[in-house]
Amino acid sequence: MEFKSLQELIRIVENALAIQFFGQSTVLRKTVMKVLAHVLGGALYMVILIAKRIWKNRFVSTCDVSALEGFGTEYGIPHKVPMAASGNVLFALEDGVESLEVLQGTVLVEPNTGFEYEVAATVMVTPERAGVPVKCLENGADGNLAEGTVLEFRDEPIVGVDRLTSVDVGGGVAEHVEIDGDIQVWGELAEEYRTRLLNRVQNPPHGGSSNDYWQWAMRFAFVTDAYVFPNAPETNSVSVAVANYNRDSLVLTPDQLSEVESYITDDVRRPITADVKVFNVTPVDVTITASVAPYNESVRKSVSDAIVRYLKSVVPGNAISVEMITLNVLSNSMAKTFAVTSMTKDCATVQSIILALSFPENTAPVAEVANIGLGSINLVNGES
Repeated sequence: MEFKSLQELIRIVENALAIQFFGQSTVLRKTVMKVLAHVLGGALYMVILIAKRIWKNRFVSTCDVSALEGFGTEYGIPHKVPMAASGNVLFALEDGVESLEVLQGTVLVEPNTGFEYEVAATVMVTPERAGVPVKCLENGADGNLAEGTVLEFRDEPIVGVDRLTSVDVGGGVAEHVEIDGDIQVWGELAEEYRTRLLNRVQNPPHGGSSNDYWQWAMRFAFVTDAYVFPNAPETNSVSVAVANYNRDSLVLTPDQLSEVESYITDDVRRPITADVKVFNVTPVDVTITASVAPYNESVRKSVSDAIVRYLKSVVPGNAISVEMITLNVLSNSMAKTFAVTSMTKDCATVQSIILALSFPENTAPVAEVANIGLGSINLVNGES
């Protein structure tokens, strides 16, 4: 919708006043008309600005961030909540210790950052079962731990424990979103929330379409990506592979996976005849080596971001090709020249990376996605 600018309004008002005064043109009257035109045009422009904002906030695609929650309430899609990092800590036992009990509520601390991690359930630790589930006491990605990070007991150490090391403690997310001057903490960026709302507007519920299953899975804060495969592995079945790119391992914990499956398979929403399977993706290590020019930090970052977006968009069962990587980078980055020199999948050099999708009998389904971590993208200087 077109809204008049301030200068256009002043000109319209001035022309209207000139007509009303029958075109009389003394210096005084012209000056008075110009003053009146500016005053009346400015007053009308305030009304235009209000109307413009009302019109803007009428649509999910253009509305202010403060209006997103109103659309979310209307469509029953709340924004994601912030998440604390969670995972397992290995309790290495001292020599001669066969088992010991780790109580729920025991607090561990990462000595360098001071972040604290609480044991989520009472566990009997043995040399064969040394993993203990923990959860960070603060939300956000700062609580994520690199593999093998050494932790300590916050209070009295447990006798018989030699060493504490982290195993895939991640998934923390806390995005600060400004709404009317106040800072709120969400589990996703405002634009990510807008994307989910737009998907709901453009794809109304259809009683069990592929997009319905995608919306049901993506409402959880610990699901960043979902892949829906209708009539797989057989007719009248639906397979949903879920991923959490906020974790290094990309996979959901057993409790999180069970929560998603319970929600999707609830008879309140799923078609009664649908046989639904919900499972974790299968991450595969992918390395892309390419030359790029100009070779500076901003260009390299834009190229890396473009590659990551493309890799995440490739659905299991499809291929990652050199041609598509090149097209996405040149279309969505600041690079003038770009050329892929090599690609590897699980350390094997390949011409194109095939992401497998299979449903073998008696074993878990395989839905491969690219594991985008440190070292996945290597950019070299392509300037001559």
